[in-house]
Amino acid sequence: MTTQFSRRRLLQFGAAAAGVTALSSCTRGLGGSNNTSSGGGSKGALDVMFWGEGDQNKKLIEALDLYQKSSGAAKVNPQYSGFSGYYDKLATRVAGGNPPDVFQIHLPYLMEYIKRGAVAPLDQYKDDLGLDKMPDYVATTTKADGKYYFALLGAATQPAIIVDTTKLKSLGLTAPSPDWTIDQYKSAMADVWNKSGHKLAGTADLGGNPIALESFLRGRGKALFGDGSTLGFAQEDLAAWLQLWQDLRGNGSAVPMPVTAAATGFQNDPVTVGKAAYTGTATSRGLPSMQSLTKDTLSLGTFPSGGAGSAPGTNIIPAGWFAISPKSKNIEGAVSMLKYLTSRPEAAQAMGLARGVPIPENIRADVAKTATGLNKLVLDNYALIASKGPAALQMYPPGASKLLQTSLPNANQVVGFGKSSVSQAVTKFFSDAKAALQ
Repeated sequence: MTTQFSRRRLLQFGAAAAGVTALSSCTRGLGGSNNTSSGGGSKGALDVMFWGEGDQNKKLIEALDLYQKSSGAAKVNPQYSGFSGYYDKLATRVAGGNPPDVFQIHLPYLMEYIKRGAVAPLDQYKDDLGLDKMPDYVATTTKADGKYYFALLGAATQPAIIVDTTKLKSLGLTAPSPDWTIDQYKSAMADVWNKSGHKLAGTADLGGNPIALESFLRGRGKALFGDGSTLGFAQEDLAAWLQLWQDLRGNGSAVPMPVTAAATGFQNDPVTVGKAAYTGTATSRGLPSMQSLTKDTLSLGTFPSGGAGSAPGTNIIPAGWFAISPKSKNIEGAVSMLKYLTSRPEAAQAMGLARGVPIPENIRADVAKTATGLNKLVLDNYALIASKGPAALQMYPPGASKLLQTSLPNANQVVGFGKSSVSQAVTKFFSDAKAALQ
């Protein structure tokens, strides 16, 4: 996150990523069009704007190619990039009255774009898009104020703990069980540090990441946000979270803050560079990207819970919300495209798990038939979390994005660099929240 959620904080836990190709240089029009004007149908292709990491864009484009070969398909003009700069470009187009017909969006911005009137209601298309058949754990983020607004391409477990099993094996340690607790987590991280002769930290620092904080709060029976524009937790909860990471850094169980500050992108993650045995990604989709950067064998774990009787630390979240602009001249065509992507087995096979695990059971079962290796790990991890009855997601209030992408990382950082006490950092965060959540 720079002014928005960054690739690093979205897909990993840490500082913003560098070297992501700018949106303006990545536009590709299927059928030879690079049209950037809003409005599809006979007057032009549907502008479909999205971001991706690794092969996510390539896989989505393959599915869009298939869609355009289907009967009655609208023409599509994909406009895509990495995450960096995506929201700046999208906001500029929306504010200028030239929005894309269809665009990708994610959790911190859902309500903000609804309030801007930038998202078309989809109630009359709910059957086409399967919106009334979504599992409870993701259905809450498809609608607001009784209206449907967002189509879902897939889902993933969140957050995902990435485990370097090669490193653990070399130390005589084993990966944790799925139901481990925060106390067991602390003990396991200390074991890595001690067994390695103080050469390998247990974990990357997750203290500044809102997804990890939300999981921690869930284990304490709390939520990030309450009703309306309020926080759903108390100062003592944030103090416990920041102190947890200060303690882990202090005893070598987590990497020191300078390492975290330098960890921009998967390629510089503490696990990738051999400085920790555990790290985290926002969702299980991060596993293949991480694995591609190390010769060590990686596996998926779950975020620790608060203990007996507490809610699971890991949840399930949509991996791709897509919205339709009310200014589109071809809303029917946009719905046709999204229906194809969300309900056709051939589209799911083309995308694989690049856009998340398919949500419809029949599509998910079809993909699972041919899944191997890392993809099977992701599917198994999804099934495990789904079996535990994950909590329904919250739709964040307007102003949440700034609070989560700036104030929380800053709170963890000033404590980690010794520039502030935990108490002072908590007071500042709550002051920021009062100003942001209005």
